[in-house]
Amino acid sequence: MNASRFLAGLLFSLTLLVSAEASAQSCTTLVNSQFNWVQQGGGYYINVTGVSLKPATGSVGAVASYISASLSSRVPASFYINPVTGVVTRVPARLTSPANSGRQTFNDRSYYSTQSGVSRWQNFSAFAQDNVQLELDDTGKLTLILNTWGNGQVVLTSPTCTGNVMSGFSGTALHAFTFEQFYLG
Repeated sequence: MNASRFLAGLLFSLTLLVSAEASAQSCTTLVNSQFNWVQQGGGYYINVTGVSLKPATGSVGAVASYISASLSSRVPASFYINPVTGVVTRVPARLTSPANSGRQTFNDRSYYSTQSGVSRWQNFSAFAQDNVQLELDDTGKLTLILNTWGNGQVVLTSPTCTGNVMSGFSGTALHAFTFEQFYLG
């Protein structure tokens, strides 16, 4: 490969990288919008729909999941002082969903269905869902709490946002979530 082709390829790659970074905005606008909506009081909720994709590892195939939950309550920020060091620590405000109120289905959990005389296997079994709950804190950290699995946590600590979509990684798994504000008056 000659130097000009290498340089052209490098410049093209940098252009793609810079444009991808420019299109992904800080999550501050999205997060603030969700907090402002919920703190209006009773009846203001946020439907959260998410998907995840965990790549294949070893003999285990790739796993995709679908997540559905709602954020309905706000826990205010709090502060505490370490009595030994005198350091003040802030615990971020967060929006939460009730425990076990969200659902997560998976492509590797199938069920057998018969409709109009036709039988087949279908992925994402509604009969093998996990219970989950969500927390979104005012720093933009999104936590998926796996209630079915002893309250283990999947955390997106540095997500990116575009419009109403928040996406990021937890380990090697990719997650994307959308937020829909609704009022139940």
